[in-house]
Amino acid sequence: MPPKTPLSSLKYFLLRQRVPADSISFKNLNGELKGLIIYALGYIVLGYGIGLLILNYPLPLMGAGDFIQDFWYAIVFKFVFLLLVPNYLFFFKWGYSWSDLNLGFRPKLSNWIWGTVFVLVGFFMNTRHLARIESQIPLFEDSFLRLLIGIILPLLIAGLPEELFFRGYLQTRLEKKWNRLLAILVTSLLFTAWHLPSRYLLAHGVEGEAGDFLGILAGTGAPVFLVSLFFGFHWSRYRNIVLLILVHWAIDTLPFLSSFFQVEF
Repeated sequence: MPPKTPLSSLKYFLLRQRVPADSISFKNLNGELKGLIIYALGYIVLGYGIGLLILNYPLPLMGAGDFIQDFWYAIVFKFVFLLLVPNYLFFFKWGYSWSDLNLGFRPKLSNWIWGTVFVLVGFFMNTRHLARIESQIPLFEDSFLRLLIGIILPLLIAGLPEELFFRGYLQTRLEKKWNRLLAILVTSLLFTAWHLPSRYLLAHGVEGEAGDFLGILAGTGAPVFLVSLFFGFHWSRYRNIVLLILVHWAIDTLPFLSSFFQVEF
């Protein structure tokens, strides 16, 4: 066996896959992939329509300060059209099961340790929210309910639907049809694109300002695209969908709580 070199080690790190897409079986690869791409493109258009609804008929959940906790966005756009509908197709219409996403993964102790580290890193990316959330909690009589919803909601409308649809369903089939790098790139572009219409209509602050498309690309598009590339690479390499869901949830939890406690930055 030839000795390992830094270049060969890097190549091994980049190319190794726990489960290559070529070894994953699909019931109707071409038909499913076509349907998923059409749905992803339609979801971008739907995002603009949802933005108009929020702009003209806002229904903020519990008086939340961020439009992503508006009824139209959280319940209709995300929960119904990105969680319920695609998963109904995947599990009931197409007849897949959880094992088709889990791909036989049995975590070892090292997986649990590294998984916990990644979840904590995701959570602490937004620790700037903590002090202001704590200061706002005593001001609300229903603070426990707000805490509960602020913790559960990002799992149901962000972590679960986004990782299942874009990584678990779409990217895996693109990998099988094309190749890993192109699949990650196309998935990340589609994942980024659906964020932009609603932000263009409604964003204010770090995500950019409504009406300023270049600002939206810089404040929303660029960071979302980079995060999506990381998630896509992780999925392609490790096929650990549960960890992706949990890390995604951890990143979003504190901003969600800030919105429900009307914290402004």
